[in-house]
Amino acid sequence: MRGLAIGEASSTSNPVLQLFARSGGFLTDIYSGSFKIEDIHDASVAASTVVASTPLSSGDKVGTGRYALPTGDTSAWNEGTHRAVVTYVMTSGGPTYTQVIEFEMLDATEWPQSGAFVTYLSSRRAYQDSFISSSVTRSQFHRIAASVSQMIEHWTKRWFEPRYTIVRVSGMADQRLLLDVPIIAIEDIYAVWNTTTGEDTYTYEQYLYKVYNRHLAAFAEVDDRIYPHIELVNVTGTIVRVSGFAWPYGNQNIKAQGVFGYTDPDFDPNSADVLIGHTPMDIARVCGALVYRELEDPTLSDPFSSAPGSIRSYRTRHQAVTFGSSGGSSGGGGGGSGSSEMSGDPLVDVILAKYCRPPAAGAL
Repeated sequence: MRGLAIGEASSTSNPVLQLFARSGGFLTDIYSGSFKIEDIHDASVAASTVVASTPLSSGDKVGTGRYALPTGDTSAWNEGTHRAVVTYVMTSGGPTYTQVIEFEMLDATEWPQSGAFVTYLSSRRAYQDSFISSSVTRSQFHRIAASVSQMIEHWTKRWFEPRYTIVRVSGMADQRLLLDVPIIAIEDIYAVWNTTTGEDTYTYEQYLYKVYNRHLAAFAEVDDRIYPHIELVNVTGTIVRVSGFAWPYGNQNIKAQGVFGYTDPDFDPNSADVLIGHTPMDIARVCGALVYRELEDPTLSDPFSSAPGSIRSYRTRHQAVTFGSSGGSSGGGGGGSGSSEMSGDPLVDVILAKYCRPPAAGAL
């Protein structure tokens, strides 16, 4: 989840909070919708409304299927977890969908640039589930959780939230376009040619390709997060396997623009391929465990906390400890290929290994 510094506003010019709406493999505009924002920083009290229910308008649109959620003035808001609750319909008379977007309100002194903040565990949940004690301030939690979340991304070579971005891909003169990041919804795909006069592009019409994001359907038999790709089709939607009908060969010469990220599916009673998924609970749990470890041993001087995998045996009566290869540390590690050299904690690493990006092979 993202964060806003207290006093900072989400708006179309600073769309920190966004609704992402999709239909199948593509970002798609909604028919109508509304949102409210609630303060849920204290789990011991009921949620309080800080932005009353507000209709989404065309003025909130920042792109196809993307709508900024304006907060207005946040200078009097509390530090900690908040949530935007968005309800919307994709077609007139169609079913109503709900998207809950949690975010953290941050100390403006600690986070003058809130765009650098990301956490996979909310401060509300951290207190609720005893990952941190009441003596730990929210500012302290935010600093550590952001660092831990960045390390999780470094180890796994993935991110675990929906993010709007542009992904550059190398065309291999094949019908398939292979990506490294799971696809949630595509806005546009275009080929790029660098010329002496600038950059020329060719935009592919959406009917010319098929997006593989079947994992977003709950109970899907195929997990396209493992093998994210886009495939060219003919005008009838049929996969074509003929010479010359392919993505052009080149080095990062294809740009895929849209929403990407490794998310677990949300159950959709309408089976309409609309929902965008959520951060896996295992990732939130690992984030909490590593935050707890950092608080217990901030100087990384206690191997029992910082690198339990390095301890091969110990005897408490005579205080004898035998060390071996740690299999990683909190500051480094491989990741990205199922490597165990990540956190240094075997129990944490066996969870992270499930989420690591598969190894890639290539030649120069």
